Amino acid sequence: MNKMKPLAAAVIALGTLSAATAATADDVDARIQELERQLQELKSQVSSQQETIASNKTELQAEIEEARPIAKGTKFTYGGFIQLDAITSDYNEGKPNNLIEDFYVPSLVPVQPATGNADSYQSTNFTAKTSRFFFTTATKTDAGMIGTRIELDFMLSNQGDERISNSWSPRLRHAFVKWDYNSDSSLLAGQTWTTFFNVAALPNLLDFVGPAGTIFVRQPQIRWTVGNLQFAAENPATRLNDANGSTVYDNGQEMPDLVARYNGQWGDLSWSAAALGRELMYQNRSADGATENDKDDQFGYGLSFAGKWQLGMDNISYMFNYGDALGRYMGLNSFNDGYINSAGDIKTVDTWGAFLAYEHFWSDRWRSTFSISASEADNPDVSDFAGANSLAKKYQSLHANLNWLPAPKLSIGGELILASKELEDGRDGDMSRIQMAVKYGF
Repeated sequence: MNKMKPLAAAVIALGTLSAATAATADDVDARIQELERQLQELKSQVSSQQETIASNKTELQAEIEEARPIAKGTKFTYGGFIQLDAITSDYNEGKPNNLIEDFYVPSLVPVQPATGNADSYQSTNFTAKTSRFFFTTATKTDAGMIGTRIELDFMLSNQGDERISNSWSPRLRHAFVKWDYNSDSSLLAGQTWTTFFNVAALPNLLDFVGPAGTIFVRQPQIRWTVGNLQFAAENPATRLNDANGSTVYDNGQEMPDLVARYNGQWGDLSWSAAALGRELMYQNRSADGATENDKDDQFGYGLSFAGKWQLGMDNISYMFNYGDALGRYMGLNSFNDGYINSAGDIKTVDTWGAFLAYEHFWSDRWRSTFSISASEADNPDVSDFAGANSLAKKYQSLHANLNWLPAPKLSIGGELILASKELEDGRDGDMSRIQMAVKYGF
């Protein structure tokens, strides 16, 4: 009997364990089912959250695109410089037009009056109007790179004055789009430097323009570039002297100015050869413009050879221009495009202009530029044009400066400018100027 008790206890224990094991298996199955339910619910929540995130991302991207300052895929840059000029001038034949107080304009140098009586005039002028800024864009497209540029400064403004605020208005310098449709070919449309002008040859001077004999024109145009060749159709305008001694200006031309230019490179010597063809025209119409009283046109040409020779850090720049219709293209319109004789016919005038400049670096932080320039016109005599004696015959200019470069893009310097003007009848005038400038590019 006593032997049966352990056996019974073992049987009872085994039954209890079996029941417990069965209960545990049922509990595990229940737990697994619950975990699977929770996992499915979690997956559903994650999927919902992903959909919400995707929706929010789409909305955010739309808001970003809406707030984007420039189009996606377009590179935007800006820059310019701040410049203060302090200019002290002396004119030996009287007071000039105010425009020449800001920069050298060859035609505005005062000459001895017909009476022979003139007093010298001195002035000092501070200005920040040469400061400028620009914006550019560049966009890669399937058709090639498309770039734009808008550039402004504050010169030649009629809005401000020097009494209180010097509130000069912005002035458009450049506004163009350039399509590089091939690696060496492009199409430019808008306003920029005339294709006839090799801007890279212009000396590094403090004066806004520089040499008397340089080409210097910006105007609207369409320019096609293929390799080293450039062809352009540019905005026309004619300025003539008439038989009464007045100036006739006409922008109602029938055809654009046409320019062809070739850019070359021989080692460290860069050069360009350009040809200009123009139609000079004027119309004398009734006061209301309805009827035509007189009209004439005449074709003329211009040639320019310019470039720069790099000598280590130093360089020599040069330009020579010749033609019978250079007119407004050279020396800030120092000679007119031609004249109208007593018969009402347009006659052209052979003119030439040239400069030679040398830029020398004394050290990494000191540099100087020296420039000499001249231009001259082969004017008609009095028998062909009554006002011939009052026409400008010759201009000369000399620039010499010294600049300190204490930091990148910062320069502080001074420049001496000597200039002269002579009329056909021999009357002349001189200008001497000291210009100090502080300039910082950004």
